[in-house]
Amino acid sequence: KEKVMARAVAMYQAELTKPSSEKKQGLRKVCRDVQKAYLKETGQVVSLNHNTLANLAKGGVRLSEFNSSTKSWLTPTETDKVLEYVVEMARRGFPLSHKRLKEHVDEICRARLGDAFPQSGVGKNWTQRFVEKHSDHLRAYRAHSLDTARGRAMNPTTNKAWFEMLKDVLESGDDNK
Repeated sequence: KEKVMARAVAMYQAELTKPSSEKKQGLRKVCRDVQKAYLKETGQVVSLNHNTLANLAKGGVRLSEFNSSTKSWLTPTETDKVLEYVVEMARRGFPLSHKRLKEHVDEICRARLGDAFPQSGVGKNWTQRFVEKHSDHLRAYRAHSLDTARGRAMNPTTNKAWFEMLKDVLESGDDNK
C-alpha cells in the first residue's frame, strides 16, 4: 500500500507543477485514478485516503513511520543487532521462541533504560508484531520433533556445514558474540 501511496504522491506533485492555465486534478481524483490503475494492474483493491495524500505531499510522514521512530522500545541499531542474533541462532540450529526473543529484548531495554523500562518488559504481543514487521528477515513456525529416520539422515554436506560453523565459532571466540 505504501508503494501505491508513493505513486499517488508523485502523481499529485506532478499535478501541482502544471501551469496555472491547465486544469489540475484534486486530491480525491488522484486517489481514485491511482486506485483504479492499481486494481487494473494487480486485481487487488486498495483504498487511499486523500487527507493522507495531502499530508505526504506536503512532506509529512506516515503515522506508522512516526510511531516506529518515536515509540519503539529498540533503537534502529538495537533492532539490527536483535535481527542478526535471531538469524544467527536459527542458522546454528537454535531458533528463538517468542518467549526467548522477549527475554533477549527485555534484557537489552533494561540495560539501556534502567528503571524507566517496565518490570513486565515489552508487551504481550510485542514479539508477534516484531516478527511481522521484520517478515523479510524472520518467520514464525512450529517446530516438529524429528522422527528417527529423519534424525539419522545426516549427510556429508550437513556435516561439513556444521563443522565449518563450529570452526567459525571457535576461531571468533567470545569476542564475536
